[in-house]
Amino acid sequence: MALIIVAFLGIAGGVFLPGPSGIFTPATVYMMMAILYLAFLRIDFGALVRLNKADFTEMAWWSVIKLFLLPIALWYLFRWLAPGWALPVLLLSGVSAGVTAPFFSQMLGGNASRTLQLTVLTSVLVPLTLPALVKLLVGAEIDIPFAHMARMLAQVIFAPLVLAWLTLRFIPTLAGALGRVQFPLVLASFFCINLGVFAQFSTFFFSQSGQVLAALGIACGLAALYFAVIWLMGPLSGWRMDLISCGSGLIFVNNVLIVVFAANFFGPRNPLLSALYLLPLYVMLLPLRALANRQKRATTTGVKP
Repeated sequence: MALIIVAFLGIAGGVFLPGPSGIFTPATVYMMMAILYLAFLRIDFGALVRLNKADFTEMAWWSVIKLFLLPIALWYLFRWLAPGWALPVLLLSGVSAGVTAPFFSQMLGGNASRTLQLTVLTSVLVPLTLPALVKLLVGAEIDIPFAHMARMLAQVIFAPLVLAWLTLRFIPTLAGALGRVQFPLVLASFFCINLGVFAQFSTFFFSQSGQVLAALGIACGLAALYFAVIWLMGPLSGWRMDLISCGSGLIFVNNVLIVVFAANFFGPRNPLLSALYLLPLYVMLLPLRALANRQKRATTTGVKP
């Protein structure tokens, strides 16, 4: 709840005070890198290599769904229903599993290490997959700098990942100290990022209020669709897939990364949708908890949900 409040306060500050808020605009990329660095400090890097054949197969399937099948399907759906929102939907749906996903997975009774494996795997791949999808699906309509997008995503993800590994390896006391103040630092970074991003689109909010409401509605609809995909993977896999541990990565995504990324390349609709996704993102804990309880009872009794 604190994250939602802080995020929307940052949006409001950027919209209503674009002048002072604009001082944060040039630093948004670096603040996103700081958030990822703090999140990666909690990673057990050894968990990434403890994958047997069955685990790797499941990780591969969820990664294909997350990075390819889901964003492509939603792109074509919105090209038919609401063409103006197809690109924002593609960007949000095609981003990697979020660094908060392992935390929420554990809260729901899932395997946080499994979720972490999916988060890192999709984060490693997304600097190539997302620009490629955008170039393939949207490139015929607008001039898209593939190399620039890939370089920006790689910078934002890999630099914090390597720095976090070096910190854990050689300065563990610093990692421990930062871990104790991680939450307020992340909140402050989210606040400043939203100030800087939405200062650029202040006039859009006043001139296009209907678009803001439309973005909120689409964000809620996407969250429900992501959950539907997770639920459908149950019967399709004979309820053998780890719906909570891996499915969490479909809902809890790096949407703030897209807020920063889209603001650098595209118009105001794209960061707007990803920012407003913060609201339904946390609401989805409720149906996920219900699904987790159903699957747990099925595992205990041997009866499929």
